Amino acid sequence: MINDICKDDEFAEMIADHGADILDYLIGSNAPFGVLCDLKEIEFDPPLPEKLLQAFKPLTLFVLSGYTLESAELDEEALWLSFEAGFGDDNFGSVVSVPIDAIIQILIEDTAIFLNLSALPQNRKSKPTRRDAGGDASIDRSMQSFLVNPENKSFFKK
Repeated sequence: MINDICKDDEFAEMIADHGADILDYLIGSNAPFGVLCDLKEIEFDPPLPEKLLQAFKPLTLFVLSGYTLESAELDEEALWLSFEAGFGDDNFGSVVSVPIDAIIQILIEDTAIFLNLSALPQNRKSKPTRRDAGGDASIDRSMQSFLVNPENKSFFKK
């Protein structure tokens, strides 16, 4: 039953709207936060050099504070979160864009304040692109990645 709900378009849209509301509040409050995302869903402009991209894990946490938080914005339709960040020893600058419905968790300090089960790779129906704003991983592998955070284990029965 949970899998059907998480894959339902109406449920996914409702959760994405809730995530956008939380992000809007955090950005407006200038409160540092993190977003856990599937790396396949993220766009970098300019693209990151392959050496930097290989250092990321499939599920990547971005922490927004300082200048990165100041640069954060939601697009007009609140479909994407974008922010500027520097990567690697040379602080390679890039604008990171993440579809709101692809954010798995929003965290403050070490606590998840938002959880989006529809964003797990096995539940995503299609990958939106930044231009149209409109997983191949197995369920077991995706679930293991999600369960790396001990706090997430309480959301599932074993």
